[in-house]
Amino acid sequence: MCFVTALFIAACGDKSQEPITTQRKQADLTVGSTKLYLNSCHSLTGVFNHNGTIKTKVILTFPTRPLSVCNNKQSLLNFDGTYLTVKICRTAFGAGGCGVEKYRTTDFENWQEYIGITWHDNEQYEAWRQLGSNSSKADEITKVVPVH
Repeated sequence: MCFVTALFIAACGDKSQEPITTQRKQADLTVGSTKLYLNSCHSLTGVFNHNGTIKTKVILTFPTRPLSVCNNKQSLLNFDGTYLTVKICRTAFGAGGCGVEKYRTTDFENWQEYIGITWHDNEQYEAWRQLGSNSSKADEITKVVPVH
C-alpha cells in the first residue's frame, strides 16, 4: 500500500516544489510587452507591463493527468498573430510516446482545448471547445491549411 501511495504522490507532484518561472532570465515567448513562462505541465504564467506597472499572473493552469510525466522538450508556445497556442507533452506511466494536449486563447483569459479533427465539405478542420466544457461538440473549428 505504501508503494501505491508513493506512486500517486510522485505522479501528482508537489506544486510547492515548482520553480518560480519568472526568475528565469529569458521568457519562453514574448507577445507584445507580455512575457510568457511555461512551467512544465503545471501552468502558464504571464508577466504583463501596463504603462510601467508590472503584474505577474498565472493565466492557465493545465488540467491534471494522474500517473503521467511531462516532457518539457516537446512542450512549446506559439503566437500566430491571432491565437496564443500552448502544446504540452505528457506520457502516461507504462505507455510510450507523447500525448500532446493543445490549448489556445486570443485574450489570455478565455481558453479553448483541442478535441480533434473534423471534416466539412472534404476539407480538414481542427475542433476546439471551451476549456472545462463537458460537451463533446466543438465550439469553434479552424481550417487546416497544408504547409507546402
